[in-house]
Order: sequence, then C-alpha cells, then structure tokens
Amino acid sequence: MKLYEHSFRDLYHQFIVLPIDEHNTETPVFFTELPHYKEANALLLYGYIDHDAGLTFEVLSAAIHENETTTLFPGIDDISIKLRSESISEENIILLNQLVPTDYDKKIDFINTNYRADKGVELCRRIKELDPYRHADYPDDIAVIFYDQEKEPEYCWVRCEDCHAPRFIGTLLNEPQNMTGIHRNDKVAFNLLEIQDGLFAAVFLR
Repeated sequence: MKLYEHSFRDLYHQFIVLPIDEHNTETPVFFTELPHYKEANALLLYGYIDHDAGLTFEVLSAAIHENETTTLFPGIDDISIKLRSESISEENIILLNQLVPTDYDKKIDFINTNYRADKGVELCRRIKELDPYRHADYPDDIAVIFYDQEKEPEYCWVRCEDCHAPRFIGTLLNEPQNMTGIHRNDKVAFNLLEIQDGLFAAVFLR
C-alpha cells in the first residue's frame, strides 16, 4: 500500500520500511551517509508527529527487504534525517508493527522526548470521530465548518491544542472569507456534532 492510503494511526510511533527505487538515478545525498548503503534497497523509518510540521519519519538506517524478510543495518545517532509524509505520500511502504529493534533506542527516545505533545493534543489525536476531517499530512489540523446563520458556511483549518470532548480548542490557520470578527491565528473552540447516526461533523457555530 502507498503511504497516503494508511491512517496516521498506522504510522504514529511505528516502524516502516520504505523501498528505494533501484531505477532512480538521483540517489538522495543523505543515503550515502548510512552504513551499508551500497547493499541496501530500502530505508527503515520511524513515524511521529511534529505538531507544527506534521507527520514525519526519522530515517533510522539502511535496510534490505526481500521476500517479506527485512535485514536492518546499524544506524547513526549523530545525524538526523527527516522525511515529511507529503514528500513520500505516493511511495509504497511496508509496516513493521511487530518490530521492536533496540539498536535505535537512543534516537527514538530523543524523538519521543523532544516531540512529545501536550496532554490536550494527545487527547485530540485519540478522537477517531475527527479522522474524516484531519489533514492527511498534518493530523492535528482539522477541517472545521464555520457556520453563521446569516452567511454561507465555509471550511477552515484549525490546529487542535486541547479538548474536553465534544468541545475542542485550537488555533485558526487560515483567514475566514465569510465569518467576520475572527482571524487567522485566533484561538477558537469548535464542537463535534452528530448529524446522523454515527456520522459526525466538526462545527464552529455562531
């Protein structure tokens, strides 16, 4: 499956293998920094969310993936190589959810410590009813319907920062066209409303 076909939940704090196109003559410069890169045909990645930069993958090592078997090579702790999900969204990936490699603990601990989200943000990430409205590459960003009875409703992006479900709080990321008195970078609150049985919508009501 291609990366974009997966939910962020499949990738968040998970290991994945990214095969490398052997016919691509433009080898990324960073690839040559990895031990055993000449033998490799894949990369081992670790997925996490940067609240501002979105779904991100840390390159842990070069790898060989053949016949459903993955061989991992040593990584390097003193270099950080990041791939944003939007840059590899069309690439086929292999999930390694059962993998618990210890060779990369130092780098993974660093990521989990430095990119640990606030409690409110983590709570928002757990709300599956928001998933249809999440940005594919920025899971903390929600497409919210801004509704004023006297204006046409419009979608605006809100970056979630806290929640007391069904009420959510975040930062408005774009300037509304129809809603007056609210501007980009304002803190706003929206609600998750059930509009049909089992069907929810993220709505800002005035």
